[in-house]
Amino acid sequence: MATIESRALSFTLFDPRRRCTLNPERKWSLPLALGELCWHLSGSTHASALEYYAPVWRSFADSEGNIRGSCYGSKIFAAVDGQSPWSRVRQLLRHDRETRRAVLYFNDALSHLAPDCPDAACAASLQFLIRDNTLDVVLCMRSNDVIWGLPYDVFLFSFLQEMMAADLGIEVGLYHHFAASIHLYKQHWDLARRMLEGGSVDGFRMPPLKAPNEFQGFLEAERRIRIEGEDSKTEAMDDYWGDLVQVLHLFRTSRKIGWAATLNATSRSLPYCRVLEPLTRDVSQSLTRVMSR
Repeated sequence: MATIESRALSFTLFDPRRRCTLNPERKWSLPLALGELCWHLSGSTHASALEYYAPVWRSFADSEGNIRGSCYGSKIFAAVDGQSPWSRVRQLLRHDRETRRAVLYFNDALSHLAPDCPDAACAASLQFLIRDNTLDVVLCMRSNDVIWGLPYDVFLFSFLQEMMAADLGIEVGLYHHFAASIHLYKQHWDLARRMLEGGSVDGFRMPPLKAPNEFQGFLEAERRIRIEGEDSKTEAMDDYWGDLVQVLHLFRTSRKIGWAATLNATSRSLPYCRVLEPLTRDVSQSLTRVMSR
């Protein structure tokens, strides 16, 4: 497909908690970002959990329903010889705060080189650096679609940055993003123009993550909402995770009555209502992610 491409492009986020995309023309979906986050944190490779949020993921699965390339979570949270790459990186950072070896890799040696590879990981590596008593990360991407892929990649990897920082008991530092190829498909040129013409949008800053070990409860709540259609009690959860569970409840309701009616019936005390507001304009586009590699 025709594209505009920039090569070897990088940018830095000085406040990685401002990871949500609010431009109303973009109609970015926080529920989809959370669904992908849960899929990665669970270490799953099966597409069924992602299809609930974006059916297009099915097209990237193999004959057994597994996604082999973009399953970053399965590559960093699955145990190898009793420890996961994630836990080994955390242990290394605790042992040597100046280390330059705390790197997670997302590709194996050969599978992404096959001509008929249905899904190759877009992210190549994620490196953690403790500097000035804060945790920086450097994400290296082989390929990045600036409209559909980039906002979700920033959300996921800056979230992992904050989880690691919280585990280490230090503050989040800088988020550095490097893409060998960052591109804009022709089908999105008009959308990009509208986004630019709309001017700047005030940022939304997620609150600090203070209870990283409670993510297992968040994953269980997501599973009950998605599979069993049940309300998940949040009284015993940290407010941070409880608010995210409420977003998933709203997504389930929106599938039945639409986002406009869902938000009209929602208490505006939920801090994420502002992030969800653009979805009231066109829910079908916001939940269909075109993931051209």
